[in-house]
Formats: sequence, structure tokens, C-alpha cells
Amino acid sequence: MGIFEYGADNTYTPQEFITGEIPDSDPVEGQELPAIEDGDGVFTVGGLLPTSGDLAFLGPPEIAGVALAVQEINEAGGVNGADAVALPTADSGDGTPDIAGASVDQLLSGNVDVIVGAASSSVSLSVIDKITSAGVAQISPANTSTAFDTYADQGLYFRTAPSDVLQGQVMASTLSGDGKQNIAILARQDSYGEALAENVRDFFEQSGGSVVSYQLYSPEAATYTAEVEAIKAEDPDAIVLIAFDETKKIVPELVEAGLNGNN
Repeated sequence: MGIFEYGADNTYTPQEFITGEIPDSDPVEGQELPAIEDGDGVFTVGGLLPTSGDLAFLGPPEIAGVALAVQEINEAGGVNGADAVALPTADSGDGTPDIAGASVDQLLSGNVDVIVGAASSSVSLSVIDKITSAGVAQISPANTSTAFDTYADQGLYFRTAPSDVLQGQVMASTLSGDGKQNIAILARQDSYGEALAENVRDFFEQSGGSVVSYQLYSPEAATYTAEVEAIKAEDPDAIVLIAFDETKKIVPELVEAGLNGNN
């Protein structure tokens, strides 16, 4: 496997991934699907996507993607000769406050056959049992947490983004390829941030590098001074920042502390 890096002349130079051991995980035991009642003859799609919160900027393209999928299904003849139907998008939020559960209830009451979402791994983890136990499929366009790798989802959960096991390996390879040897990791403390941070750390250390500072922060924090100062004290040659919208708060603090990429 390799990373394709395209240059100004639209050519690319392949880079090799770091060779590392993928963490072992227990296989999911055989699962029985929940009893599914006879359908109503209409393939109904619901979106559980962010229109508020830190990931609201992801909402419009994801919502458009659901609409396009339904359009293409219908242009191809629909399902069993009938047009597919898309319900109005239900807001997944970002977990603070927790509104996803109520949104799922709303979609289930509309007799959905599949729910597209959520964007946030943490939000999906909070509702996956409710969705799959109802016999409804769940497809996320963005979840990467390793928590889903072997989740007991009754065969009804899918995602189009790869696991953080792969993303962490690519990040570690990029850092190593750039000659970085002592890095710091600053990540949000949730299922997404922790899983990706752990995989970056593990693969980077397997390559011979060192993680000199490993900081997890609360996404609701008002300031990140303690984490930034802890990183500065270790003088890393690169910082891996795993964040959502709070990036716009963290980066100025890093720059103010002199961690601007030029030191």
C-alpha cells in the first residue's frame, strides 16, 4: 500500500506505509438478526446528520449525498418498482446536548429502512443499539472510531470511512517520512479522538519514533493552556492535533506559546 501525493504538475510520488502490527481484536460472534416485521412496500431513507454543533459544517454535503442517493435509486427504477422516499433530515447534533436519541425516535416513527449517520463516532455509538435493535440499517459517512471494528451490530451497521487503524498508520507514515522523530499528540477526549490518537502513537512508536507528550482534552474546555504548556515543555518536532471546531481556539494558543512550526 502507499500514499499518493500529487504535485503541481498533477503527477504523484508513491510513498510506502510504515510496516506495523495491526492491533488484535476479538472476532464478533455470530449474531441473530432482530425479528423484522413485514415492510410497507416503500424504501424509506432517513438522515441523522449534523445541522447544529461542532460538525454542522459537514451537514450540507452529507445531506446532499443522501438526496443524491435517493435520486439515483429512483432513476434506476426504485426498489421493487416503487420510488424510494427520503424523510426530512433529523439533527444529530454533536453530543452536547444529546439530541440524537430523540432524532432517532423521530426517524423510526417514520418507518425508515435505513438511517444515514451520524457523522460523529461518539453520536453513532450513543444510538447504534437503538437503531439496529429496531431492525434498521445504519450507514455512517464519517465514523472512523475503532469501537465499530468489532461492534455487535447485528450485521446492520456500515460505514464508508475507514477505521482509525488505517488513518493512524497513514499519519504515522507521513510523520516518519517527513523525518519527525519526537512528536506530541493533542487530541479531543472522545471515541474519535482517543482511538485515532492511540493508533498514531502505536504505529509511530513501531517505526522507531517517540511520542514525548500525549495530551487528551475535554471538547468543552474553555482554554487549553495546560495541555499546550505540557507539550511546549517537551519541545517536540511535530504536533498531531486531532480536533473538531475547537481547532480555531487551540491553534492560536499553540502559536502564542511559540509552537508555530518554525521552532
